[in-house]
Amino acid sequence: MSSKKQAMDLLEVHHPAIGVVAAKVMKNEFFDENEWNIAGIFQSDPPHICPFIIRNILARKFEEMTVILLENANMDNLQKLIEANVDIPLATVRVIMKQLFEGLRYIHFKGIIHRDIKPANILLHSPPDSGRVLCKIGDFGEVKIKSGDNKLTLMTFRGTAVYMAPELFLGDRHEQKQADNTVDIWSLGIVLYQIMTHTFPFDTSTQPAILSFMTTKVLARPHQILDDNLWDLLMRMLSFDRENRISAEDALKHPFFTSEKALSEITEEQRQLALITQQNIDKNVSYFDINPSFILTLNEVQRILGKVDLVRSLSIKQPLEIIT
Repeated sequence: MSSKKQAMDLLEVHHPAIGVVAAKVMKNEFFDENEWNIAGIFQSDPPHICPFIIRNILARKFEEMTVILLENANMDNLQKLIEANVDIPLATVRVIMKQLFEGLRYIHFKGIIHRDIKPANILLHSPPDSGRVLCKIGDFGEVKIKSGDNKLTLMTFRGTAVYMAPELFLGDRHEQKQADNTVDIWSLGIVLYQIMTHTFPFDTSTQPAILSFMTTKVLARPHQILDDNLWDLLMRMLSFDRENRISAEDALKHPFFTSEKALSEITEEQRQLALITQQNIDKNVSYFDINPSFILTLNEVQRILGKVDLVRSLSIKQPLEIIT
């Protein structure tokens, strides 16, 4: 039987009414109704309410295949930023994480648990002539939609093992376990660790090595993390006890983002881009467009990745990575 990885493609296409969009093509057997249901949940808000997610536009089911059209991202994904193996300035890391926490805060507010947060599922997009880059959480193929007001919900072993929270990774893979949206916080914590160190906090070569990290419950401070506020935030994200894990909403209030040091590191270019946008009378201008602390500049990203061709999507005709 073919795997999800083999059965899915992400293509860049031109829709006559919408323009350039991404088309996710999959065999019907791999289409999860939940992935489309979230489109209706997000649709109640205009896109500028949260620009840090990839939104589904429409879906069509054919005899053997399903096609989902979704927002296109004209750069690559966060994995490429990590693989560049360049030390990313702390101020840049701060903006990336602030965008991603805001994306997660919105997703969780809507009662959605992503369950597959990883660098390959965080796409980079630079709106035309904006001079800025948005980090967008995409691929909602593994989502869990909460029912009612219950904080906990039943989940199984889903997503990508190296980004999976202990409460899902440990135990019988086929057994349903009680978990909550902090599984996404753990995954984002692993992503943050990768951004800073270009590696994982454990040996990823074998399942027993990952298991050992989960059971010994020791997170060693890497030499690359010198900032105490960043280390405190990371420890609260990678808490082995989900009840002690920080929420996305509280993370945005953490001193790593709000301290005098953080505010002093906002660059003149960020401030100028915010000011230019603020003077624009476009009604779709959002709070995130005029708040310089949310602005990741295109110049900074291209300093790390090199000059990027924004006309061509680098994901075109490449398999969509979903590892279960």
